[in-house]
Amino acid sequence: MGLPIQKAPKHKCELSDGREVIFRPFLVKEQKFLLLAKEGKKAEDVLLAVRNLITSITDGKVDAFKLPMFDLEYLFLQARAKSVGETADLLFGCGECDAQSKVKVNLEEVELFYPKEKIDNTIQLTDTLGVTLRYPSSEQLAQADDMKTEAERFIHLLKHGIHTIFDEETVYDTDDIQDSELTEFVESLTLTQVEMLEEFFSSIPSVQTTVEYNCDGCGAENESVVKGLQNFF
Repeated sequence: MGLPIQKAPKHKCELSDGREVIFRPFLVKEQKFLLLAKEGKKAEDVLLAVRNLITSITDGKVDAFKLPMFDLEYLFLQARAKSVGETADLLFGCGECDAQSKVKVNLEEVELFYPKEKIDNTIQLTDTLGVTLRYPSSEQLAQADDMKTEAERFIHLLKHGIHTIFDEETVYDTDDIQDSELTEFVESLTLTQVEMLEEFFSSIPSVQTTVEYNCDGCGAENESVVKGLQNFF
């Protein structure tokens, strides 16, 4: 008779689009891979480990490679809070001296921060032509980071940020359009039209929290905004 294997508890998390995700805490085998990725100190290693972990703890029902970065970060932090603990000890510098302070941060207070009011994702480019937009996935952002020039990166993100293209008769899903055609469409946009699209992408939310603390060295009051996956790792 084999050993009894316990079943991990289930938790719920709501993503930015209102979708409810059910997940379980990390297991020892998964935490081991996260620690190895952290020791490697490469952002791409950490990101890959987190994406694989999210896919695993949601029983494959969430494709972490397709999630926007902020949803991936938020879901990871919710899972970390349920797996390792609601708090994390982070180091902060001081604005008055060279000392560093260890501060306990409550991960359950971390939230999605929207830099501006939500902008309509439907953009009318001309009287007969328009697009709907979506936030690039974590995978697409990672691909962009590997590109050599800013121009390549910009076109890549713009292509993948367009969800559909529509005219008076047809709606075209960009997932069904050849990459070369999509590149040609993006390169045909005027600068004014690009500015219209950029306004939507400037509203991308981020996962962050504001931390207030007194310096361990000089006692000065400090305040820091913490955001980004690796800072919470």
